[in-house]
Amino acid sequence: MRWGMFILGGLMLIACGFFIRGVRWLIVLGLPFDRQSFWQSFRANGAASGLASLTPFQLGEILKIHMMRTSGTDTWKERVPALFVERVMDLAGVAGVGLCGLCTQFDLTWPALIALLLPVWSGQLLYLLGSLTRYLPNRTQSYIGLLRHYHRMTAASLLTIMLWLLYAALWWSAISAIHVTVGFGQVSILLGGVMLTMIASMTPAGLGVAELGSQGILIWLGKSQAEAEAAAIALRLLTPLLVISGGLCLLPQLLHRLSKKPGSNSR
Repeated sequence: MRWGMFILGGLMLIACGFFIRGVRWLIVLGLPFDRQSFWQSFRANGAASGLASLTPFQLGEILKIHMMRTSGTDTWKERVPALFVERVMDLAGVAGVGLCGLCTQFDLTWPALIALLLPVWSGQLLYLLGSLTRYLPNRTQSYIGLLRHYHRMTAASLLTIMLWLLYAALWWSAISAIHVTVGFGQVSILLGGVMLTMIASMTPAGLGVAELGSQGILIWLGKSQAEAEAAAIALRLLTPLLVISGGLCLLPQLLHRLSKKPGSNSR
């Protein structure tokens, strides 16, 4: 393992992923993009991503609903639908990257591009469904109002594509650090296949499922047993890297709460 490439490259790509997630969360919520709100969104999404890497179905993402407290007009009724929209787009992003890699393996250029844009298609579908919700009872409008914001849905879907391409780069960096050569199509199939398998299995952090899935896919792609096992180890080592990065994002808020406890300033 080339630890310098694995750790430094991994941390840089993880930070870029937190950045994109932070921007997307602000766009989906419709909050102003200033230094304070972005920093709060960055930390909330980083901490949530770290926890999500350990929880089934990435349920740790719920943490950012609690952490993202602003002085604006957003409420829980707006944050919960925003999280739902992000989950749908992320699922479309995983499937889109996987299908894009599969099409790339068979030299199908246009179908690969169409598959990669799957989050955009899902965002447009949600917007069309949102236009049909005007006739629902008034008490439900605060939950589904987000679906009628075309520009926010479109921008969030484009950022979702960037996010999952970044995760593909993260996986490529980890696998390359352990001296296993994979191309864009191969790592895209691996990312899509393993992530969908982990979601379907509902196991914490995909333990066992991710390793068997990644080995099986890499062997199917023509890699040796040793290369498949090495790649599975490298991908599993990304989990503690994500958890540590998420913990660092959560640390400032924990220190702030501890400093506010009664008697914390007493000598």
